[in-house]
Amino acid sequence: MKKILIPIVILTGLSSCKKDNNVKDEKLEILIKNKDIKGIEAYKARQKFKIDSLNNVVLNIDENLVSMGVVADASGVVSTKELEITNFVHNVEIQGNVTTDQDVKVQPQFAGTLSLFVEKGQNVTSGQVIGRVADGGLRDQYLQAQNGVAAMKAQVASAQSNTNLAKIAYEKQEALWKQKIGSEFQFLQAKTNYEAAQKSVSALSSQVSGLERAADAVKANLAKTAIVAPFSGVVDEVITQNGQVVSPGTDIVKLISLGMMRVQADVPESYLAKVRQGTSVKVFLPTLNQTISSNIRLVGNYINPTNRTFKIEIPISNKGGVIKPNLLAQVKIEDYVNPNAIQVGQQYIYEDASKRSYVFVASNIKGKDAVAKKVFVNPGEKSENLVEITTGLKAGDVIITDGSKNLSDGQKVKLAQ
Repeated sequence: MKKILIPIVILTGLSSCKKDNNVKDEKLEILIKNKDIKGIEAYKARQKFKIDSLNNVVLNIDENLVSMGVVADASGVVSTKELEITNFVHNVEIQGNVTTDQDVKVQPQFAGTLSLFVEKGQNVTSGQVIGRVADGGLRDQYLQAQNGVAAMKAQVASAQSNTNLAKIAYEKQEALWKQKIGSEFQFLQAKTNYEAAQKSVSALSSQVSGLERAADAVKANLAKTAIVAPFSGVVDEVITQNGQVVSPGTDIVKLISLGMMRVQADVPESYLAKVRQGTSVKVFLPTLNQTISSNIRLVGNYINPTNRTFKIEIPISNKGGVIKPNLLAQVKIEDYVNPNAIQVGQQYIYEDASKRSYVFVASNIKGKDAVAKKVFVNPGEKSENLVEITTGLKAGDVIITDGSKNLSDGQKVKLAQ
């Protein structure tokens, strides 16, 4: 009765499965048409489950047939992949936060009433005057100081002219005195007049210097009334409005630069030996669905005793200005690279009762017929769903992928197209 029942059950199941597959195929066409990646992946997972379930049923039947003395034909359709040397990369995945090197609150250097020239969201350039504080009469003082300097310079010019005349008179009188012409009194008087004129020019010049220094001091204070952008960026926030009285230390606007941003992240101390300045990283910004390749710029020299981590900084370009401070970032740090690796999907590696890892490879391949061979392997590093195989496999081996879950060593299989 069992020999009759088993085929009926299988045929019924296959008929039902075939009918179901026809329906699924129609759905698959719709998924492909709509480019529904998640839907297609879910569909693939369901088909894999069906393959494994059917292979399990077929394996059970084969085992019963063998126990009855019947040699089983090839059973179970499996997928395969020929192994090749590839580049294996292991990443440390941590979460970081986007910030900017230039994020400041601009403050005035002078006390007075504020006049603000910019608005929130406005772009400014380095050195641009973004506001001004009422000078309290400093401009008038500066103009008066400039006028005083100009007047004193005019006096210096007049005194210098008199000095030049006194010099000529002195030189003539000196020449006559050497020739014993004229009196000694005339010579000494000319000399005294010339020296007095020189001292007058020197005194007036000193006064000019003093007035200029005073004018420069007023000018320096006047310059402090201007509120200047320390770098090129965007006004992120206006903190103090027009007309308010401010003083040094008052926050006027928050200015940020979006040209070059950086990601800060805390890395567990166990990776300290593997994370270095210049190490390659990939930064994924989930909000923007954007991945940026960069390198670690700074590795902190301090281990936080609270969470046993150290800080790293990663520069990221912000063309277009879409990246904003405080965005969450997922950071992948390359801590291990093997350019000559054999990689196998983690789902195709199994363990026996002794916790030994093994895979199935297709051997004795003749057309679509092959024999499943159990091969013990030593797994290395893992990266996402891929595992580095250090020993047991080599390039050219044909590993059985889909349909390998319920195979047994030496089982005949059919290779999928």
